[in-house]
Amino acid sequence: MEGALGFVFFNERGLRAGWRLAIFLFMIVATLVATTHLLKAVGASARPPADARQAGFLLPLGQGAVELLLFLLILFFSWVMSRIERRSAGEYGLPLKQGAFSRFAAGYFFWGFVPLSILLLALRLLHVFYFGNLSLHGGQILLWAAAWGFVFLMVGLFEEFLFRGYALFTLADGLGFWPAAVILAVFFARAHMGNLGETRVGIVATGLFALFAAATLWRTGDLWLAVGAHAGWDWGQSFFYGVSDSGLQVPGHLLNPHVRSGVPDWLSGGSVGPEGSVLTLILWGLMFLLFLVIYRKRKAPALTVTIAAPTGTPAA
Repeated sequence: MEGALGFVFFNERGLRAGWRLAIFLFMIVATLVATTHLLKAVGASARPPADARQAGFLLPLGQGAVELLLFLLILFFSWVMSRIERRSAGEYGLPLKQGAFSRFAAGYFFWGFVPLSILLLALRLLHVFYFGNLSLHGGQILLWAAAWGFVFLMVGLFEEFLFRGYALFTLADGLGFWPAAVILAVFFARAHMGNLGETRVGIVATGLFALFAAATLWRTGDLWLAVGAHAGWDWGQSFFYGVSDSGLQVPGHLLNPHVRSGVPDWLSGGSVGPEGSVLTLILWGLMFLLFLVIYRKRKAPALTVTIAAPTGTPAA
């Protein structure tokens, strides 16, 4: 295709990033619309139980199944785009290669669970937060730990791949990596505004975590560490420490924590949980800087596509 029309649709690397991203988003939106109409036709509801405490194991099983389905859909749409672009689908952030599990495990423990523990310990030292006593015993601990572990693994895979997989890869092709990462961090934070009990501090903190996750992709070349950090933080919040996550305390939490009354929400986190505390803003900001110091060397295949640095790989 030549002339002005060709310039609109193609550049030296093939189909322009905007059109590729539009195709990807169209598949997502079309699927959501079709699913919504189908649920209405059969009289089903995607709303969670009014009282999560009465849902029992149905809540993690249902949520985990939904998150798995959503992740598989995004994975499939990304695979479709990889066929169009004649790439390996692993280039979009989740390659199955050596070291993937170790990066996931490091993210889960050192960049997810441990930072959360440090945050809660700091709140405890400030006499804001108290860990409480055990609410589970015996085999129930393992059952609930596994159930919520599955849920938050799926949450980490879905949300990281949705916002920092194909979408970031393609948007970076048109704008550069960090401008694209900032834009998608804003959308990531905006997507969490519908959660029960969210606050402005919590939303800003969510955006900071998105930038931290982008930094892990920038340095390691894939999303496995970010997926681990996302899953480890959420599992620690919801199951291990039993604190509220976006205003919801899930059933089957290990501890029964509480916050001292009279403490301002900006410090305690209020209804959103510890993510709503200004200490979380400080923590995730420090994590972002610390990660860039520790992981100084970038590794391929990072999302390095920019306007000034073509990939050399033709797109159909």
